[in-house]
Amino acid sequence: MELQKTILDQYMLVNQNPTLKKIAEDTGIQITRVFRILNGSTMKLCEYQIFQKKVREKMGLCESLESIAFDCSLKLSPVAIKEIEKYLLRKIEIWKLKQITLQKNYSTNSLTA
Repeated sequence: MELQKTILDQYMLVNQNPTLKKIAEDTGIQITRVFRILNGSTMKLCEYQIFQKKVREKMGLCESLESIAFDCSLKLSPVAIKEIEKYLLRKIEIWKLKQITLQKNYSTNSLTA
């Protein structure tokens, strides 16, 4: 369910929170099914892949990170792979720090309101 929530959050973000009708038109998934998915019904694999593809397209990505990483693991030297790994881990740490800051700001604003 965590992957489903993540891809739905990403889809809603890159598409500026579209209506059910717009989601259905964009994905080709029936509007009633979209409603159920957004309200917690478990996605089928093909539905997840549709949302994932739409997010990638909207972000301008032509290949998935997973396929690029796999290609790197086959072709690059261990040193180059380690450099990429360190870079990605730094990006994740920066993201975590930003999340902590956002949560602190939200808590502070909630207490003062």
